[in-house]
Amino acid sequence: MANRSVKLQRTIGIGAFVLALTFIAWLPLGILHVVPLVLELPGESSLRVHAAAAVGCLVVAAWGFWDW
Repeated sequence: MANRSVKLQRTIGIGAFVLALTFIAWLPLGILHVVPLVLELPGESSLRVHAAAAVGCLVVAAWGFWDW
């Protein structure tokens, strides 16, 4: 049971890391208006929302690779 839990944790970490890399690559492209910044929250800039999404994904990825 513990082995399946660790495997799931690693899989979630890998997925979060891939998403973080996507958001990190999206930021400069969005600043240069090559691609649109599509995430929006009321009262916040799109740049801040994309940066927060990248940081959030990196936090989840760090948890995913945490050694028990």
